[in-house]
Amino acid sequence: MKELCKALTQEEIIAVYDAWGPRHFPDSELKPLSSVKMLLEQGQYSGYGLFDGSGAAEDGMLGYALLMHDKDKGKMLLDYYAFLEEHRCRGLGSVFLHEIQRQGDFPGCFIECEAPETADCWEQRALRERRIRFYERNGAVLTQVRAQLFGVTYRMLVLPPLNEGVAEGFPREEAFCKNGGEPGPGDTLPSETSGRKKLSQEAFLDALRDFYLSIYPLSVFEKNFRLWIP
Repeated sequence: MKELCKALTQEEIIAVYDAWGPRHFPDSELKPLSSVKMLLEQGQYSGYGLFDGSGAAEDGMLGYALLMHDKDKGKMLLDYYAFLEEHRCRGLGSVFLHEIQRQGDFPGCFIECEAPETADCWEQRALRERRIRFYERNGAVLTQVRAQLFGVTYRMLVLPPLNEGVAEGFPREEAFCKNGGEPGPGDTLPSETSGRKKLSQEAFLDALRDFYLSIYPLSVFEKNFRLWIP
C-alpha cells in the first residue's frame, strides 16, 4: 500500500478535529473548536493527513497532523499528531513525519513534549520519555529549553525540513537559512562542532518566544507562559 500525504482543507481540519480530537487527546489538551476556527480564519492553522492511497477521503485517513503557525508560515508548532486506533503500531508515525518534512511549505516546526521529570508516576514518565525518543529517532532535536504553558511544563524539540542534507543527521545552522530571510525554528539549532551551544539555545528560546507572541496576545503570554534554559 502506498500512503499519501496531503494538505488538509479548512473544512477537513475542522471535521477531523471535531470527530477525532476528543478521542485522541485528553480534555486538558484540547482547544475549543471555536479557537481552531479562529486560527484558521486568521491564516495561522493548517494540517496534513496521511491516507491509504485509495483516495483522499476521510474514511481513508490513517493519521493527521495539525499545526499552528505565524501568518507567513515561517515558524510552525506541531499542535496535534495522532493516528486512528486501528492504524497504530505499524511504523506509520515515522513515515508520516518524514512525508511532512518533505512538503515544500514545511519550514520545520517546534514540538512540545510534556517534561518526564514532572510526571506523577513511573508509567507516565516512561510514556513521555518514549514520546521524546520517537521524535528524536525521526530527526527532531531535543533542546535545553523548557516551556511552562498554562501550568504544564514541556521539553522543547525542533523538527527540521528534509533538505540540504538535513535528513542525514544533526543539521548545521546554515543549512536552514534561506536567502537571508527571517530564521525559522531550525535556524537556531545548536551545532555539535560550532562551540556556540549556549548562544544557539538562547536564540532558539528567542525564536520560540516570538512564535508564541505571534499566536497569543501579550497579556495571555505574560500570564500563562514561562520559557527558560535550566
